[in-house]
Amino acid sequence: MADPQPPSRSNTPTIAPPMRRPLEEDHAPAVSSPLNPNPDPGARARPRAPQREQREKRETLKKREASSHTRGSTPNAKSTKQDRPSAPSPMRYSIPEPKYADYDPPKDGIFASREPIPIVAPDGVTELKKPVDHAWNKKGYRYTHCVADPYFRHKQFYRQSDSRPYGPRMSHEDSDKSFHFDDSGTIFTTEKGWRMGRGNVVAREGRMYYEVKILRGIPLEGPPPDGETVPCPHIRIGWARREAPLDAPVGYDGYSYGITDTRFETIHRSRPNKIFKPLPKGTKSKHAKARPPHGRPMPVELITDQHVQEGDVIGMEIRLPSLSLHRKVVEGIYNPAVDMGDGFDTATSNNIKDPLNMDKPLDIIRDRIPVPYKGNFYFEQLDYTCTKSVEAYHDRGPVPKINPSPNHEDVNLRSLPSSHIKVYKNGKEVGIAFENILAFLPPASAPAAQPGARPGYDDGMVGYFPAISAFNGGICQVNFGPDLWCPPDEVLKQREKDTEMFGGVNAETQVSEGRKLRAIGERFKEQIAEDVVWDIIDEVDFFMQDGAWEYKGDAVAVNEGKSTPKARGFANPDENLGVEVGKRY
Repeated sequence: MADPQPPSRSNTPTIAPPMRRPLEEDHAPAVSSPLNPNPDPGARARPRAPQREQREKRETLKKREASSHTRGSTPNAKSTKQDRPSAPSPMRYSIPEPKYADYDPPKDGIFASREPIPIVAPDGVTELKKPVDHAWNKKGYRYTHCVADPYFRHKQFYRQSDSRPYGPRMSHEDSDKSFHFDDSGTIFTTEKGWRMGRGNVVAREGRMYYEVKILRGIPLEGPPPDGETVPCPHIRIGWARREAPLDAPVGYDGYSYGITDTRFETIHRSRPNKIFKPLPKGTKSKHAKARPPHGRPMPVELITDQHVQEGDVIGMEIRLPSLSLHRKVVEGIYNPAVDMGDGFDTATSNNIKDPLNMDKPLDIIRDRIPVPYKGNFYFEQLDYTCTKSVEAYHDRGPVPKINPSPNHEDVNLRSLPSSHIKVYKNGKEVGIAFENILAFLPPASAPAAQPGARPGYDDGMVGYFPAISAFNGGICQVNFGPDLWCPPDEVLKQREKDTEMFGGVNAETQVSEGRKLRAIGERFKEQIAEDVVWDIIDEVDFFMQDGAWEYKGDAVAVNEGKSTPKARGFANPDENLGVEVGKRY
């Protein structure tokens, strides 16, 4: 007899999986209770399921092959979900096509002698003349020579040019109107009070150097004794940004750093200080100075009882970190614990990854329009101007003390790590004048707040320029190199290394280009190459905006309504030519 089967248990799991409940099923009780007073499912807010991400619709291979834009529709394997936004293009303006005479080379500048007695350099031969009918830079406006070129049809027919004399020199447009120059543009003077002029080359990164020879200044017997108010000629030397005013000496505000000839002192924000030599740690000294990177007091030796007299050759060196490190400072992502050094240790040589892509080339945006003035054409653009925070920084009023730093909350008051200005006298290093120089890359430099101004763009010529100020007939001569009068020992040693054969017995490890001490005149040819490249890039950009090869040119009716623009930076409207066109800025 077979054994009876045991009764089956209802809670025994079956082989088939249980069915899922639909999301719309309601679990509310049928009768309300104190714990659930509202069992109505419609009155309760249920959490909704997260919305699924919409998938990108892609065309089939057959459609892509049949389409004329095959390359544009093909997905890029290297593209990411959040691509970097492309840089904007320079602004375009409505101007007519140039006349035949506009394609001629730029005319040479006009220079007039002083009347009735000409100004002559101390050698008794070189005459100093004043520029006439030049487009001088004014507060808020900057002017650069340009010329019409038929190959730049889309870029308003104009490209950047230069005026004689060609080469590194003092800029006629970027100096005060009262300056008198020689034919080479390297010897100059002014008969008025303190006036300043800047060179035509700019330091943006690395170590740059230039020299100034005092031709007329403090005499060899020294300055007049204390108490005598005898007017004497004076010269100040330094580095300045474009925001520094031309009707004031170098070192007047926070945008320039200078050296005085009297007492051989530093001058910044109109506050004098002493040049110093750093001493080894632990050395006993009467003086101490807070030095980077930690700001701790370190023993120093102060330079006193010296003057800059006639015949002296003063050398000025500026050291700036790499542009990639500079960008980290102005973008607020600089970390002193990680970003050590000056930034010239490239990622390729040290196998260091660059996740922020800070070593990429900078976007150069130049918003400028060609305007005629006194027979020549100039590019007019809005210049960088002083900001309120820097005004408060160099103000002498009762305001809280401001200490710039690389991580300052105000971008205009951020300083550059591994930056300094050194002073040389007759080829010998005197000491350090300044450290922790203010950053200059936009947005640390900003244009005037007026309609159409676009802050945050680098035009490629923002940085520190050689700047010299003259007072009461002081005369000096600049030498931007490469043939220096009194080259420092480091420059001579570097030349010897450069002439040695690669792999020779005495060959040493190559120094990075950013750490070499170079004459700033070597930057002149680099600037020309950069200007050519940027002009070509702008032309290609506008060429693509006009429809590339499908562009047929403007119709006749379009050109009829255009008129020659005028320069807005001149106060006297009678000096302007043409009629202003529309909203240009």
